[in-house]
Amino acid sequence: MIRFIVRIFLSPLAIAIFDLMILFPLLLAIWEVAHSGWKHEQGLHEALDIIEGMGVILIGWGVALEERESLRHIFRLTGNSDEGWQAIVDHMCHSAGLGLLIFGLFAEMCIEAIRLPNAIINTAGIDHLVLLGSLAFLVLSIYVMVHHIFSLIRALFAGKHVVSSQSPSH
Repeated sequence: MIRFIVRIFLSPLAIAIFDLMILFPLLLAIWEVAHSGWKHEQGLHEALDIIEGMGVILIGWGVALEERESLRHIFRLTGNSDEGWQAIVDHMCHSAGLGLLIFGLFAEMCIEAIRLPNAIINTAGIDHLVLLGSLAFLVLSIYVMVHHIFSLIRALFAGKHVVSSQSPSH
């Protein structure tokens, strides 16, 4: 029963749905920060919290995607007749996961640079530029997620036989 549930959660369709469930709040967060994030001091602190929260979500989802293959091994979901196709999906998830992990971390690094005392990292007068850099990393994450969603859907529609003849590299 557990293996069946894990197999469903690790399916390309489920992963694409999870991507969408994260993509929509990410779009809303970017919109909110871009339109009200730096008008006043309280808005700046709220923008920092929003980006930090989205960064944590991206990091967590990125690690989960990156380790799809490991999860398949842990739950003994490997070695089936579609293993070639699954390996390609693993590779797509690993690549997208690594991108989300890195961009989520970089977005958070910008936020922490603003939060650290100016005696350590002096962002006085450039807080808004650093915040803009953090937003740029979130926008890059959108690209990674949209590309990943389309890749997963393409893999589903191409079918296991067509996709399994391809190599896992892009």
